[in-house]
Amino acid sequence: MSTQSRAAERLSVALESIQSKRRIERVMEAANALLDRYSNQPDPEERLRLTFELIRRNFTGEIAIAFGSLTLGTETITDPAGTDAATPVPEGGRRKGTKFHGTITGPGGQTGTLTAFYTAPGSMGLTDSEWLDAMRLLAGISGLGVGGTVTCPE
Repeated sequence: MSTQSRAAERLSVALESIQSKRRIERVMEAANALLDRYSNQPDPEERLRLTFELIRRNFTGEIAIAFGSLTLGTETITDPAGTDAATPVPEGGRRKGTKFHGTITGPGGQTGTLTAFYTAPGSMGLTDSEWLDAMRLLAGISGLGVGGTVTCPE
């Protein structure tokens, strides 16, 4: 390997590191914006609406949140086990890309789901791994926003 190719490789790694840092900073800005909006909104369902809109606008249009009487961005599909599941279905009815699914548990045992699908690079240029990490962060904030938690088994 020539000195020139090693230098080019090092430059490429450095540039990717800088770009990754910028993408992560944008995720953190979005999370902070969500927390700021939560501080002005005491209603748990409205907080989930804020989460839905932030994710839909910045991370993926294929998002669904179902919690209590609130259902956003969903089409109810009957799965093979015969239960209804609220999941986003892209145009044409085919899901593709990376999937995120979290179970929201609120006060009194109330449960719901946050499901989303992503195809890189998306509007923020995130890798699949970065997007999953961002979704875990935003889902965790959502769980706290309803007075509970979110479990992300995948």
